[in-house]
Amino acid sequence: MTGLLAVSVGAAVTQRSPTRFVPPLTAWTPHVPLRGIDLPPKNPLDPSDYQALDVLQPGSMVLFSAQLGEPDPLGRLGADPAFQTWLGGRSDVLQIVRMWPVRGPEDPRRLARRIVTLHHQYPWIRWFQITNEPDLEWGHTSWDAIGAWAEDVWWDVEWYRRTYPDLSDIRLLFPPLAQGSPLDPEHVGYDSLRPAIELYLDNGDGLAGHEYWDRGNVYLVEDSWPDWLRARLGSVPFFVTECGRRPGAPNGQPDYALGQELAEFAHRTRATVVAPFVLSSPSGLFDQFDFVDRYGQARPQLLAWSTLGP
Repeated sequence: MTGLLAVSVGAAVTQRSPTRFVPPLTAWTPHVPLRGIDLPPKNPLDPSDYQALDVLQPGSMVLFSAQLGEPDPLGRLGADPAFQTWLGGRSDVLQIVRMWPVRGPEDPRRLARRIVTLHHQYPWIRWFQITNEPDLEWGHTSWDAIGAWAEDVWWDVEWYRRTYPDLSDIRLLFPPLAQGSPLDPEHVGYDSLRPAIELYLDNGDGLAGHEYWDRGNVYLVEDSWPDWLRARLGSVPFFVTECGRRPGAPNGQPDYALGQELAEFAHRTRATVVAPFVLSSPSGLFDQFDFVDRYGQARPQLLAWSTLGP
């Protein structure tokens, strides 16, 4: 069965993207959010990307705010109208928006307005990751600065939620920290950020995490987090919005065993969403993580994740 599936998918995803491609909305029922996926940072998505999604039938996906039509200050992503239409037809999938990108602490009020505007345009999207790995991507910063900023963002969004009933269903994810970064999130950062994290978790919002392991050694980074945080992971919204093998030659290229590792991780983690990074990639820049290579060929880990995942 797996061999037949590999042949059919491999044939399907070799199609080239025609002009003004409109993705068909193939009928399928999403799996549970534990079988998720990160969408590629590219514009537009190719037919192979949509075909891979049809194979995986994810229950959750992480996408970029720039793909929803927001200006990208880095000039790397643009709006993808076809993808936006496809998202509206797949509102049964849990869709999480990664606010993309600002290389530093964006003005909290401006960020709150961005989130509110996106929710107004796409009301079925409720979950927003407010930034990505600030301990690494912001350059010179501190845990105090990250915590204060995250609290300010929460209060600015909360004002909208309390003031306008149609915005009350917006949910925020406290941002993921960079695994093993120089600021040492596992042993220092999470404890320093505890007041800010608890502000989110005590009020119905959630926590995002990134977890990477080594080939043949699926360990949970969350197991290295402080006791007070681990104790809450099973009872609050905890989404793993990136995961997979750590980049580097010893961990090899993506293969069927990686799909098996993803399934093992999903079985062991306390998270309710597991979104591997990344489905596809522009010019092969993310070949250590993708599920469709630069030529549109399905990777074997896609097939394993689609058959062995939750």
